[in-house]
This record gives sequence, C-alpha cells and structure tokens, in this order.
Amino acid sequence: MARRVAGVFAGVLVAVAWLGSAAAGPNPDAHTIDACLRAAAEKGISAVVCIGIVADPCIEAASKTDSATKDSVACAARELAIWTTRLQRAIASASKGGGKNVATAVAASQKSFADSLAKLCPQFENRDPGMTLGGPTYCRLQETAMRVIVLERLADAVNPH
Repeated sequence: MARRVAGVFAGVLVAVAWLGSAAAGPNPDAHTIDACLRAAAEKGISAVVCIGIVADPCIEAASKTDSATKDSVACAARELAIWTTRLQRAIASASKGGGKNVATAVAASQKSFADSLAKLCPQFENRDPGMTLGGPTYCRLQETAMRVIVLERLADAVNPH
C-alpha cells in the first residue's frame, strides 16, 4: 500500500511539474515567489516567509465561497507546482555541483522525503475543512517548499559563485 501511495504521489508530482512548466509565457506566481525569495535574501531573513505567498491569499478568498474546500486545494496546487519545479532544479544543481558524496546524500534523502510526504500529508484528508484548507495538497506545498529552501542553500554552497 505504501509503495502504491508513493508511486501515485510521484506521478502527481511529475504531472504538477509538467503542468507548471507547460504554461505559456511567464508565470506570475513563480515571479511572486522569486521576488519574495530575493527580498528575503537581501534582508538576511529566512526564506520560510515566502511559503504560502501565492496560496494563502487565494485560500483566504476561497474560504468565503461555497466551494471553499475544492478551491483551496486548487490554490495550494498552484503554488505547489512552482515549488516542485524549483525542487527539481535544486536537486540537479546540488547533485551536480557537490560531487558524488553530495549526489548520493541528496538522492537518499529524497527517497526519505518522498516516503515522509506519502505518509504525513494524507493525514490532512477528511479533516475538518475549516482547520485544514488545502488539505494534503497544502501539506505537500509546505513540505516541498521547505525542502527547496534547504536544497537551494546546499546548491549555493557546493556550486562556484
């Protein structure tokens, strides 16, 4: 069962990343996240402040509608697509620049990360929607964004500037 859930999750991540990259023209949501990350770096503050910068206002607006639960998931999926694309780039950059030891560590940790998401995030399904708007998708958004922040820091450390 866990393998099937992990496999389904991996397929969803690939689809989300593809949909995010397939959009024509610049993605304003990606621009919003990029600008937030640059501003955080310039201020010397944690990039964690950028997690939810697209989804949270969207979820707030959706919470006032009759389709709040469904719309909130769509809001979280919008931002998750961007972080998923960034995750793929961060993995590649850290693995490439850090040599074999870093590449091996990143690959092993990504397996643990995927296993963790497959076990943790489904726990947000079928909870009181008012308590967990965005459900499992918002969980994946938060976890993936945190992962990106860490891997982008590693990529910066192992790649020449």
